[in-house]
Amino acid sequence: MKVDVLVVGCGPAGSTCAYKLAKEGLKVLVVDFKRKPGVPVQCAEFVPIQLQHSFPEFFPEDVIAQRVKDMVHFTPWGEIVRMGSEGYVLHRERFDYLIAELAKRAGAEFLMRTQFLGFEDGKVVIENVDTRRRSFVEADLIVGADGPRSKVARLTGNATQKFLATAQFTMPITQPIEDLLIYFRDYIPAGYGWVFPKGKLANVGVGVDPSFGVNVMESLKIFVKELLKEGVVENKILGRTGGWIPAEGLKDVLRGRVALAGDAGGFCHPITGGGIANAVYSGSYLAEALVGGDLEDYREEVEDTFGPTLRRAALKRKKYMNRCDDLEYIVPRTWIAFPEYWRED
Repeated sequence: MKVDVLVVGCGPAGSTCAYKLAKEGLKVLVVDFKRKPGVPVQCAEFVPIQLQHSFPEFFPEDVIAQRVKDMVHFTPWGEIVRMGSEGYVLHRERFDYLIAELAKRAGAEFLMRTQFLGFEDGKVVIENVDTRRRSFVEADLIVGADGPRSKVARLTGNATQKFLATAQFTMPITQPIEDLLIYFRDYIPAGYGWVFPKGKLANVGVGVDPSFGVNVMESLKIFVKELLKEGVVENKILGRTGGWIPAEGLKDVLRGRVALAGDAGGFCHPITGGGIANAVYSGSYLAEALVGGDLEDYREEVEDTFGPTLRRAALKRKKYMNRCDDLEYIVPRTWIAFPEYWRED
């Protein structure tokens, strides 16, 4: 099989890249081991409103669970900090599926239940997960958009080594919530807890640094007990999920005829964990650079757009979040809602 571009991964980064390339007439093949794009959901599902302005076709009514206004932070020392954070909590499975469908309609081919195995004699080896049938693909460019534990990144150079572990329940809420709720607690080391509303339900989760030896599910259970005591949620678990968040920042995104996008390239924010919007933008920038005829434009674009932000967060994490004994000192220096975060150290 010969294609112009082989995309590994059908998340927001990979499907956005495929969508924009196919619209320009390139022959694009997308492979992913999942049965269906967007499933399972492994994130809190929030995106800033600016993403809708850039990609209005990705935001029909049925992908939006709820619009939110602010991000409200609850500290263990009693301070409550509000920060403007207008955007949407998505039905992420619908969002991812829609982008993949748009890419298909533009002409991209998708092979689901198909995994990337590696490279052999200048070709890419892929395998159907169910039949174990292997195929060889010739491609001018290979896009690694295969998530935080990217095999494409690992086989082509520097891959992310440090991750945060997350666990999340879907739970009913006791009354309407208009904002994103963020909780800093000592039992959620080097991370935070969240309540992201979706109408009558909410994503209730925690992200922790596993190097502290804390079990992420035990941390989530403690967090839920606190929310139950405060009357925020009902004692009913309707869904469970979890995953890994890259915590090192941007990697080298160009590696010969391989380019990385989304979590595979370290585009996820190392502290907040926000990654959906960055994934979409990275996939879009990569497609634009390829169509424009100079992939170096991609490296420059992502460095200018994401480099300083992700580097700052990665350095803050490394400097301050190797301990959790004084959250009143650490949190303001490691979270974007506090002025201390933006001061040079």
